[in-house]
Amino acid sequence: MIYRGSLYEKLMDNAGSDVYPFHMPGHKRNTYLMPQIDPYAIDITEIDGFDDLHHADGCIRNSERKAAELFGAEETHFLINGCTGGILAAVSACTGPQDTILLARNAHRSAYNALIINRLRPEYIWPRCGKYDIAGGISVAQVEEALRKNRDISCVFITSPTYEGVVSDVADIARVAHLYGIPLIVDEAHGAHMGFCDIFPDSAISQGADIVINGIHKTLPSFTQTALIHVQGGIVDRNRLKKYLSVYQSSSPSYILMGSIDYAMTYLCHEGVRKYAEYKNMLIEVYERISQLKNIRILPYSKERDASKIVVITCGTGMSGQRLYDILRNRYGLQPEMSSPGYVILMTSICDSHEGFERLCEALYQIDDCLDLHDNSAVKGMSYEISDVVLAPYEAGEYKSRCVRIPECEGLVSAEMLYVYPPGIPLVVPGERITKDALSVIMKYKDMGYELHGTCGPDGEYIRVCDGSL
Repeated sequence: MIYRGSLYEKLMDNAGSDVYPFHMPGHKRNTYLMPQIDPYAIDITEIDGFDDLHHADGCIRNSERKAAELFGAEETHFLINGCTGGILAAVSACTGPQDTILLARNAHRSAYNALIINRLRPEYIWPRCGKYDIAGGISVAQVEEALRKNRDISCVFITSPTYEGVVSDVADIARVAHLYGIPLIVDEAHGAHMGFCDIFPDSAISQGADIVINGIHKTLPSFTQTALIHVQGGIVDRNRLKKYLSVYQSSSPSYILMGSIDYAMTYLCHEGVRKYAEYKNMLIEVYERISQLKNIRILPYSKERDASKIVVITCGTGMSGQRLYDILRNRYGLQPEMSSPGYVILMTSICDSHEGFERLCEALYQIDDCLDLHDNSAVKGMSYEISDVVLAPYEAGEYKSRCVRIPECEGLVSAEMLYVYPPGIPLVVPGERITKDALSVIMKYKDMGYELHGTCGPDGEYIRVCDGSL
């Protein structure tokens, strides 16, 4: 019996619809990838002959070695708690309590949770925002200056590529970090595909990062919640990393998920060259076609931005990103990955089809024909920097707190992490003073109908702030 409105029913309805997935996971619901495999048939536990993820010395270790060879890493481990588990383990392995970590401020919320768990003090690097308020990469000059000024920093953590596909100069950042004898951790969750085709930027592993976390379910044909963590060089204590991987991952790891990782690696070994050649040609054709739109703009790709993320800019069209998202989903049956006030992100992979790209191009041309370029101030000014860090995130959690209405929070110190999901990048981190600029951004997101996570009260109209003299 299936209950009306249940999760399983909704999943079955979605599977039977003609809605095209321009979102993760990278397998794009293509059932031909694992034909005639019933998930119940391969759902086992650690029985004889099937190894143990936390002490791999058999078939799982063989599969991890195959993945390491494919990605060009010295050592690779399967992650079945997603990139989150890998990020928590990586930060824990490279730091100790009260250490300082040099962190790109546009990190995913899981990195901030790692700071809280490990009682770390952050020093932030702010990515510079470019056109359309899209965050740029982290520069080597920023990293070098921070390391020169603060010799207590124990590791560097950056996100490359970002949700919008922007990459940093990982090679030079790794070089500088190594001059100071500290490791570079790269959250490359959205870049697992980058080493497999020359249309994409270079992978972080090939550029010398010490630990790289790949969310292979995002852009490769693997099940949701699957990821890889790669480690190389002699700076990271690999036994310490393995210990924390065991801490942050389930003691009963899913063999369905691990099997999915292994199958994806096998698929890339056998079909990768052909599939990526086809995919590259489709992407080039799509970018050429939609770059001719009259009003809607498309973020161009290069060696500094990942082509797999099609970022459709709505600034200046009179249409918000959320409005375009809704039209694509409801009128054209195209499900984007996410919307921001000024753009929409569509995720692609080697499992996309000519038919899907054709539907997207036709939809964008039809929408574009109905638009006229004009100023759209409602979606401008969404970028800002918070410089007033009062407490480390873990310290903020030790204060008593109270809920205050959002418009009255200016100047108060947040006790919660406030973010829109996706992408899960905090607008405000615990311990930061809520500035006028931050409050303006929060209110704009609220006014435009975005759900703000981390608020309190029945309607999310309050923010929990530290109670006390700060």
